[in-house]
Amino acid sequence: MAERALADYHRIHLIGVGGAGMSGLAKLLAQLGHDVTGSDLKPGRVLDALGDLGIDTWLGHRPDRMQGVDLVVRSSAVPSGDAEVVAATATGIPVWERPELLALFTASFPAIGFSGTHGKTTSTALAVAALTAAGHDPTFLVGGQLVDANTGAHLGEHELFVLEADEAFGTFRRLTLRGLMVTNIEADHLDYYETIENLEAAFAEVADRTQGPVIICADDPAAARLAARTGASTYGTTEGARWRIVAPRHGNWEVAFRLEGPDAAYEVTVPRPGLHIARNAAGVLATLGELGYDVGAAAAGLESFGGVRRRYEVRARIGGVTVVDDYAHHPTEIEATLDAASLGSWRTVWAVFQPHRYSRTAELADEFGSSLARADRIIVTDVYSAGEAPEPGVSGNLVARAVEAAGGTVEYVPLLRDVPDRLLAGVTAGDLVMLLGAGDITGLAEPFAERLGKAT
Repeated sequence: MAERALADYHRIHLIGVGGAGMSGLAKLLAQLGHDVTGSDLKPGRVLDALGDLGIDTWLGHRPDRMQGVDLVVRSSAVPSGDAEVVAATATGIPVWERPELLALFTASFPAIGFSGTHGKTTSTALAVAALTAAGHDPTFLVGGQLVDANTGAHLGEHELFVLEADEAFGTFRRLTLRGLMVTNIEADHLDYYETIENLEAAFAEVADRTQGPVIICADDPAAARLAARTGASTYGTTEGARWRIVAPRHGNWEVAFRLEGPDAAYEVTVPRPGLHIARNAAGVLATLGELGYDVGAAAAGLESFGGVRRRYEVRARIGGVTVVDDYAHHPTEIEATLDAASLGSWRTVWAVFQPHRYSRTAELADEFGSSLARADRIIVTDVYSAGEAPEPGVSGNLVARAVEAAGGTVEYVPLLRDVPDRLLAGVTAGDLVMLLGAGDITGLAEPFAERLGKAT
């Protein structure tokens, strides 16, 4: 593959194109002039949007459509026995997984990567906003939909590509990067890495291979070890960080702070709450500063940051009740999100949590309990399987009991459709309702808002 260039593959077919990462790649390829097709097992707005760009998509398997294709790319969710994969292989068409295509992209486009267990989507989106405000038109690939741009991918300047450098499946090991930011490192994706030591070694490998500045959060213990191991620049609230967050100020919808850099200080305001947002913004500005961009202009641009879908996204304000939808599905993410909410002036903070995957629920139930207990009132639903088979004794009730043990006020409501009634019985003006999880809990926002509107 090293001898080939992106231009060598004109007709490219993507399997599993409805996912956020694959659909973004499809859009970039089409904008570059490639003949792109895509397939997925589920219909949705993503496929409709790709169709609007002139990308031919279909539902299900069409092995007959593989004739004449130069390259097939499958998402990690697509098995090697997929009918289109088998047909392509049988006719000698190369079949790659998504990381291989990303590797070719970053070999062609100088890339700045934003990595870490948590916060990489928001950090990449903040980088897009900062660079745009500084007068640039970055090419970007984000694992979520930017609210202002209504997309997660865009072809702009060929010499300025920002993307998530995802550690899952070792993806970031394949990327060619001219700059790297690392938010934090936690024991995740151990089905691939097996141990936290292997995971940290992978981050170190990527940092060492980066052809430019590496910026790492000094506030996270594992990330701080990486900084010491690699000699990278640091950011955070920690004394001695090269780019230091000073005097953070919190509101319902924003965080503000002074960023003290090596040569100047900058006042920064981001219209999203929480210290974790301040850290992400500081890391982005530090990365851009180390790469030679105008930090002052970039910092000013963050004041109009539009956010990312399902990252502290306001879905409704009705009768004094605010409904926020958030993708948080790991204890650390939930803790950061609820800590941000607790800094506001809400009467009551409600957390409605849908556990994601039986394996994660079984492994992290106690941690979920202590994280969720930060809310005033908690509702836990049953597990969103994400394709996993049920495990005996593992349900949302496991998390609910952990919340109870941590001192939280919790109710276990297995079915999503029953949640609006439980909420309506307790919410009142001044309350914040947080819908948390990576599954289909996002679909609860509209019916609950509709019910709330009728009740007020």
